[in-house]
Amino acid sequence: MASEVNQKPGETGRVDPRLFLREEELDNGIALLLASERIIATITRKAQKPTGLSATSLRLLMTIRFEPDLTVSELRDLTGATTPTLARLLGELDKESLIVKRQGGRDARRRRLTVSPEGEALLRPLVEQLRSALREAYRDAGANAVSGTRAVLEALTK
Repeated sequence: MASEVNQKPGETGRVDPRLFLREEELDNGIALLLASERIIATITRKAQKPTGLSATSLRLLMTIRFEPDLTVSELRDLTGATTPTLARLLGELDKESLIVKRQGGRDARRRRLTVSPEGEALLRPLVEQLRSALREAYRDAGANAVSGTRAVLEALTK
């Protein structure tokens, strides 16, 4: 999903690669990404006590919630967690019945992960707080910012 910043109205097709950004603009973007991550971390930390989970477990559960059907290997690659750490955290989430592991295709050893109904219920207040923060930010930034922000973040995470 490429940005159409340099396209004229009515133009479609290729994106103009002549988008020049100064180092200061890029640095500001990095600072804003870090500040956004801190907001997510703060909201997550506040949810720890009522859920009884660690911040790391909550982040892992949220990752499974927003990217369902990942295998354990894909989750490990995505999060950068070590195999023992991931196994321990998933074991804790499984013990609390917050995740569901189901067979993932031809290889019976591969398990696909989703959040259980209990996990969804536990995450609901946290997800609502995150949605609220994002909704408020989008409203402050304006309608045009929604698609532009999404395009930048999708390009960044490819």
